[in-house]
Amino acid sequence: MIAKLRGKIEDLKPTEVLIDVGGVGYQCSIPFSTYEKLQGEREATLFVHTYHREDQLRLFGFFTQLEKNLFMMLLGISGIGPAMSLSILSGISIDVLVKAIKANDPGALLRVPGVGKAKAEKLVFELGRKAKKIEALVREIPESASPRGEAIEALVSLGFDESRASRAVEAAMKESASGETEHLLKTALKLLAQ
Repeated sequence: MIAKLRGKIEDLKPTEVLIDVGGVGYQCSIPFSTYEKLQGEREATLFVHTYHREDQLRLFGFFTQLEKNLFMMLLGISGIGPAMSLSILSGISIDVLVKAIKANDPGALLRVPGVGKAKAEKLVFELGRKAKKIEALVREIPESASPRGEAIEALVSLGFDESRASRAVEAAMKESASGETEHLLKTALKLLAQ
């Protein structure tokens, strides 16, 4: 079983990456969050989940171990396959997912393509039963208390798409000398208005 890959990025698309490891190319399906982190990079280290069924063998790559663990947790829910799990991790941030589970609020999951009201409610219920395990996984990252997380959350509440908001805040962090939420938010809004 392949659990981790480190190599040269041969090809990168929003949904997949081809990594050359010692002359062997590995095609991995990836969430959008991983794609964003790999943009502009020449090499990558990915945490990999090898998905094997009778009719298919696929590799799913993640920039962080946390993403991989959440992906595997989502796979453990009946009726949720790898494509839907990847779509969920691409559609909303881990912070937003954790908050939705804690608040028992399926609304955040409705933004994910292919997730209707019934599926969102099922996901929140099933993940709620695993809340302690998820909290243990997420404990290593601040609960959106970071200025970056707060700025993204503020932009999403203003109606911006989460991936677009995330890119704007990342760009604002590079431009801005101050890492304060308010300053990041103002800079990101200016970038989004261009």
